[in-house]
Amino acid sequence: MKHRNKIFFTATAVSAAVMLTACGSGGSSGSTSPAPMGTVNVAVTDAPTKDFDHVWVTVSEIRFHTSIDANTGDPGWLKFPLTTPVTLDLAALDNGALSAVFNGLSLPAGTYQQIRLLLVADTDPLSNSAQAQGLTYNDQVNWTDASNVSHLAPLEIAAPRQGISLDGTFTAATGATLNLVVDFDVGHDVVHFLHGGNDAFTLKPNLRYFDLAQAGAVTGSVDTTNLCTTATTGCAFNLVIKSEELSADGSHHNATRFTTIRSDGSFTLFPLRVPAGQTSTSIDVLVRGRDMETILVRGVPVVAGTTPSSSPTQVSATPLPLTIGTEYTANAASAVAPTGAWVNFYQTLSSTGQAEVPYEVRYRHLDPFTGTFFQDIPLSLGPIHVGAYVAGGSPTLAANTPVESAGGFLVFAGDLAYTRTEASSDPLVPGTGSPTLFTMPALTVDATVATADSISGTILQATANTYDKGELVVVRMGTIVTTQPLDAVLAANGGTGGTYTVANLPGGSAAKTVPGAYYYLYARVWNSGHPLLTLRRVDFNGFADLRTGSATGINATLN
Repeated sequence: MKHRNKIFFTATAVSAAVMLTACGSGGSSGSTSPAPMGTVNVAVTDAPTKDFDHVWVTVSEIRFHTSIDANTGDPGWLKFPLTTPVTLDLAALDNGALSAVFNGLSLPAGTYQQIRLLLVADTDPLSNSAQAQGLTYNDQVNWTDASNVSHLAPLEIAAPRQGISLDGTFTAATGATLNLVVDFDVGHDVVHFLHGGNDAFTLKPNLRYFDLAQAGAVTGSVDTTNLCTTATTGCAFNLVIKSEELSADGSHHNATRFTTIRSDGSFTLFPLRVPAGQTSTSIDVLVRGRDMETILVRGVPVVAGTTPSSSPTQVSATPLPLTIGTEYTANAASAVAPTGAWVNFYQTLSSTGQAEVPYEVRYRHLDPFTGTFFQDIPLSLGPIHVGAYVAGGSPTLAANTPVESAGGFLVFAGDLAYTRTEASSDPLVPGTGSPTLFTMPALTVDATVATADSISGTILQATANTYDKGELVVVRMGTIVTTQPLDAVLAANGGTGGTYTVANLPGGSAAKTVPGAYYYLYARVWNSGHPLLTLRRVDFNGFADLRTGSATGINATLN
């Protein structure tokens, strides 16, 4: 499963299955008629968490391409830069709230397979829109710690020049308006790490899209009696509401949409996908949080065309009751490879009288620079409170001890074009230590879609020993795939640098080309004596093309 920047689509008289329409035709007199055009509007929404007070990003441009195989330098991109960049607080865009960014874009009618959203880098000069918000950086995270002290840090963007790739097929039709909604998931994709002992954050988006013409809304609420906004003994906090759907292979449930609760306990899941050709579908709604036992309401209908304000399905006629619970923490026993992976925690219902497959209860990205969680992940020790949806009524919830045992979980890891991999230590059960550790084998490239390739080259210091610490970051589609330390490379040859190799990357071969297997590299380097003052980001020129095999000669000079 992938989480997920998401693109949501809706259109008037538009079919995503329509093939690319010719952009001009010749008349009998030899004249050329104007290219048929469609109109596109783009808004932004989010599925945030309560971990951050604000998550600011500064949007500068959006690009479209008809080919899945185009790299960022391809001349076929249609580019729409904003006259003035727009700075958005993603943490404020929850429960279906939208912020319009691009309006009235004219696209030649046809089918498009790539979108790239470009953000202004946190290291770039402060934009006017960021200044107007009183920010220090173009992309910034604000949070409050357990001592009620406020902090801020830059949000590092992995590929600001290449953009965040949101792949998926949509069609712009002649004379029709297509409304796109780009959905950030800051609760999962803003990843915490340490730089020189200081808090740092990077944006690590994963991608998916929906068609809003085939979408609906679900609303609900939880009882606020046992609810609090921060960690306090005897109450629940940091609730996350998830839409759960069966995976394509039927082996597990995917969480396909997230939201948080409002201060009154209410929540909205929108938009929710309804399969093409159907007027409705059903989902299971999972509610999990800190210091509480998980809730699962099954068989909640989603009706195409409903919205948060127009006939949404109500999960329960009365607020869902929260049961206070206890928890333990878990982490990887050692670095997971590749370090850009994410980890899912699943539980399977027991004794229901039907075949059951696991539900995703928790999900988190690893710290891409250590391959483990930045902070141990908390997991519920209690049962799952399960009930069936009742139209116009409320589900009767009953405690269900998972197959994996109370507090037991199945643990899987994934990464872009790697095989979904189960922990060798499964099932994870609460241990005597803190945290409880799980062991994850190295992920392998998914042989059904790619082969294992490599990137190699040199990293040189023109002035020896300027930097003694560093990390090589490998990016594809705007998200970090893996990293590796550069300390030994920087120290090689008397501190002038040396060679590197990054192996086990999804790519192609002469026999099987993989479209779009372009990788962008950058180095984070610094001097350990002054890690903040000397931190420098160095982008490698060009990109590594792994569509038909490994790439060599991908070099950089740091100073």
